[in-house]
Amino acid sequence: MNLVNSDRMTKIISVTLSVIFGVLFVSLVANAVTTVSGTTVTLENGETITNGTNGDITFGATNTVIAGTASSSAIKVGDENVPTINGMAFGYCTIAAIDVSAATTTYAMCVQPTDAANVISGDRIFVQATSSLPVATVITAASTTATTGTINLRFHATTGATAIAANTVSVWIWAVR
Repeated sequence: MNLVNSDRMTKIISVTLSVIFGVLFVSLVANAVTTVSGTTVTLENGETITNGTNGDITFGATNTVIAGTASSSAIKVGDENVPTINGMAFGYCTIAAIDVSAATTTYAMCVQPTDAANVISGDRIFVQATSSLPVATVITAASTTATTGTINLRFHATTGATAIAANTVSVWIWAVR
């Protein structure tokens, strides 16, 4: 009986080599995508995901994108002991032309603020004027309206009257549900 020509030995060698090459192939492919080491996963481009025993998961990347919506949970940003962020929108808007007087109240609508078009009625609005607001003019109130994406601003002039040309004054806004 010839050992090389034996059908049984040929099958054993074929199966053994197939298993070895299969395991080698799978491990090479897995290493090209990720590296798992203890509590750290290193992704293909060097980003890391780590998890210690304290329950915190750390993403070591320049930008972290969370896609989708979470209707029953919240996101905590940073490592401070602060409330979580739920329903927060921020951006800026540019107002239309208005004439502001010290003797009267002047209102301006901020429609579809950049990056905060989902502001809805009842949101708490915080505003901050930019350097584009004339020195003698102040914003005395801000509120949402019944129209989604619209903020109402109330202006007063501290002295005399001030005319604000259209699209020359921008206001930063933050809205919290």
